[in-house]
Amino acid sequence: SSSIQSFENALEFTCKVCDSFMPSYLPILRRRWLLPFTSQQRHWQLIRRGRYVEFNLLYDRGVKFGLVPGGRTEAVLVSCPPLVAWDYNYQPPKGGEEERLSAILKSPKVWC
Repeated sequence: SSSIQSFENALEFTCKVCDSFMPSYLPILRRRWLLPFTSQQRHWQLIRRGRYVEFNLLYDRGVKFGLVPGGRTEAVLVSCPPLVAWDYNYQPPKGGEEERLSAILKSPKVWC
């Protein structure tokens, strides 16, 4: 049936993604993991992590379900990054990579 074929196609695709992830990711990691970074760059990373947590807690339906009475609150919170930062109305420095990324994230490219 078509649902079985659809499942098999999805499974095949998922397996291909899994098989190719580490061979793709590890060379990038090896090339970059010792690169130095500034305290400003680290703060930016923590701000981005905070935005991730904010999205999960406020908008993700699965997470919101875990935060209702009787839900699995601990499971939701343990999935959060261990270190985050929130700065009210944070604006990245003008002209930097952080500002460039912010512009991209506010107007994502439509791929299809």
